[in-house]
Amino acid sequence: MVQISHCGRTIAGEFVAFDIRWEGEISGSTVLWSVMISSEDGSERLQLGHERSGDGSFRSQFVFSGNSAEKQELDENADLRDQELTVRFPASVVGVAVEWPVWKAVLTVDGEDLDSQVISF
Repeated sequence: MVQISHCGRTIAGEFVAFDIRWEGEISGSTVLWSVMISSEDGSERLQLGHERSGDGSFRSQFVFSGNSAEKQELDENADLRDQELTVRFPASVVGVAVEWPVWKAVLTVDGEDLDSQVISF
């Protein structure tokens, strides 16, 4: 069983970053670590995502706007260590979502959400 043991966010200068630590062995063909950011009333959403193949090779890093269904692919800017991932995004791409109050980390394998946790700050 895979569980998120820690998640957090950092906003520093030109970057917004999230980190997720987990326990358990991840097995599957694709792994997606993401943070869902929602406005206070839930009417606006933004997803920050980082995806890798089951062998650990980079597949995609993106920002997805749920309202406009627009997905912006980004260059890889992440550090993957033993059961910990830190991913950085340009603050200009995240935009006003930086101020939204609900941040939730989600760990997804082969399209199935294995665990999620609200990021408290």
